[in-house]
Amino acid sequence: MQTDNTIKIADGRVLGYAEYGDSLGYPIFYFHGGQESRLSSKFMDSKAEKLNIRIISPDRPGVGISTFQENRQFLDWGNDITALADFLGLNRYSVFGLSGGAPHVLACIISEPSRIENASIISGATPYDYKGTLKGIWFPVKLIHWFASWKNDKQLRKFIQNDFDGLVNKPEKRLKQFQNYLPTPDKKLMTEHPEYGWEFIEGSKESYRQGIDAVVQEWKLYVSDWQMELSTIHFPVNLWYGSSDKMAPTHRGQYYKKKLANSKLKVIDNEGHFSLIRNHLEEILIELKTTHNKE
Repeated sequence: MQTDNTIKIADGRVLGYAEYGDSLGYPIFYFHGGQESRLSSKFMDSKAEKLNIRIISPDRPGVGISTFQENRQFLDWGNDITALADFLGLNRYSVFGLSGGAPHVLACIISEPSRIENASIISGATPYDYKGTLKGIWFPVKLIHWFASWKNDKQLRKFIQNDFDGLVNKPEKRLKQFQNYLPTPDKKLMTEHPEYGWEFIEGSKESYRQGIDAVVQEWKLYVSDWQMELSTIHFPVNLWYGSSDKMAPTHRGQYYKKKLANSKLKVIDNEGHFSLIRNHLEEILIELKTTHNKE
């Protein structure tokens, strides 16, 4: 486990990343969710080692130890990952992302499809421009979507600052919120394994290491034009969604299934936003390790 690696890319920015699992194993890039960081995939370490998989988990610009990028767009991420893959000497690899990692998976597919063997989106965020995009979403998550869509950032910044303050000053309260208010599968996970909640809190705190600007910037991107024409993507994409997820409801998976011509949707019963990736990590990783893109 190496959690504080960095490289300098062509434009002078620093890109931070962590590695988990088998350092000589099959390489898979993991893109963390919103308000998370490279540390948020620590829970994958033992499972990845068992499967001879090397997890490479980069911080996005302005998160953790990666340099902030002015005026960034999701598509820029594809160039960052190509630079990191070149640095690591990786010609072929797979990619997957959780929640807000979804557009970053798509950016890599658009940027460098010939080097990607498999791609998966887990409980993924979707573009904001389709009818019913916020249907069935947990109210606090719906609220931050609304604030992010407003032209004035004042309320969004206040909301995100309060989130950070809560993580730092009242982490026990945040854990109790997970245990009390999340859907049943997530609540069960956090209650039976409170260490998972603490790991999530630590990974989220790291996203604010440089302040709130990167988190604000990314939330604005979620509700803006992603500048991606999804109907032109013909790369095979595995879609995983939990039937009880209130942060990325199953209609988001259905949206991707309709838009991505060569996608495969799995809706897992009785799984939520956090429980799905933890309870089904081995299946997800094995699928990513199995080469099916021969182009």
